[in-house]
Amino acid sequence: MAHEAIPVEIRQISVSQSLEISWSDGLVSHFKDADLRCACRCTTCRQISSKQGAILCPDDIQIASITPVGSYAIQIGFNDGHDRGIFPWSYLRELGSEA
Repeated sequence: MAHEAIPVEIRQISVSQSLEISWSDGLVSHFKDADLRCACRCTTCRQISSKQGAILCPDDIQIASITPVGSYAIQIGFNDGHDRGIFPWSYLRELGSEA
């Protein structure tokens, strides 16, 4: 089994409303808070996106909290009150490669 990269540092950057993840393989990924909110894959967001085609997120949305989930993910809470999204490392890597 191939070794998957894991975060060695996760930084919330309030000024730019973004999240920076430094990975164990040296890659550094940057995510806008609004992009992460729109990329949520919780059940509620999947239902909305299946009906609407996309989740509409204001550009000024901000991350309010970041909570570790085991050793495989983080749960991100946003200032719109949404806090159900769990973002596994593999999904964040995938999102980072699309940016």
